[in-house]
Amino acid sequence: MENNTLIIKKKLRVEAKILRNILNIDDISDKIVNIIERQDFYAKALNILSFYPMDTEINLTKLYFDKSKNWFLPRVDMKNKILHIYPYLNDKLEKSKWGVLEPIFNENPTDPKNIDLAILPALIADEHGFRLGYGAGFYDKFLPQLKDDCLKVVPIPQELFFKELPSDEWDKKVDIIVTQSKVYYVNEKFKEKYLTEKF
Repeated sequence: MENNTLIIKKKLRVEAKILRNILNIDDISDKIVNIIERQDFYAKALNILSFYPMDTEINLTKLYFDKSKNWFLPRVDMKNKILHIYPYLNDKLEKSKWGVLEPIFNENPTDPKNIDLAILPALIADEHGFRLGYGAGFYDKFLPQLKDDCLKVVPIPQELFFKELPSDEWDKKVDIIVTQSKVYYVNEKFKEKYLTEKF
């Protein structure tokens, strides 16, 4: 039997997808890209993990033309239920079972410890740094592999940034939430280091 937290999370996922469908995600994505480009945490990062958008997720692919950065994308290992990451090569992507573009598999994934900045997808995020994904738990398993000072950022519509989400003991917090309106430093350690308020 499911606990109350899981039931509430399922309901929130449905509501978030409905809301995203009526938002102008292209416009929101462009505004978020422009905000990220002006932040110190972006300027100081060299190796950046990001994602290809699925359905109505925030689309950050315009950032990937920045050749001053080394870009990485995740690939789902369905057999072992984990994520691996690989360098982003535009001509070496293939669609996953969900229709998301992923790096073509090879036996030498990138060490997560090499990543300076991890930009993560989410349906909803809150003021405490919790994110609500699609429920598979891939990122919650992956995030502990990153180095301690790797900055974890979630880009999300302002309309899906909540005061508080239900959370479980396995849920991992992120450090910064970027919406089309503002950058929210939910981890005070990084606020002192990177806060620039450039919008």
